[in-house]
Amino acid sequence: MSGNPSEADIEAYRKEITDRIQRHAAETACKLNPDSRLVGVLVEALVKRKVKFGDYYCPCRAVRGNPEHDRPNICPCATHEEEIAQTGQCRCGLFVGEKKSMPPEPET
Repeated sequence: MSGNPSEADIEAYRKEITDRIQRHAAETACKLNPDSRLVGVLVEALVKRKVKFGDYYCPCRAVRGNPEHDRPNICPCATHEEEIAQTGQCRCGLFVGEKKSMPPEPET
């Protein structure tokens, strides 16, 4: 993005991403991490990425500058539900949920 955003812009970005992640948590099986300090740190990282790259790219993902390639990394990213199912949280830890039990390994 060009130019330096004003404090009002930054606050608007902060509100926009906070509303987005809260709405996502309310509408899905995902929940926000109960560690409010971590959530705050991640919101600030998302705001910085909005300023730098033009959208709320997940802070745990590389942004390569190719909008088509980077689009799946906009928060909530395309892989967060799969990660929650495997580990109980998404890669950056913003969203948490129930870890799905993995099927038992076949006996050999």
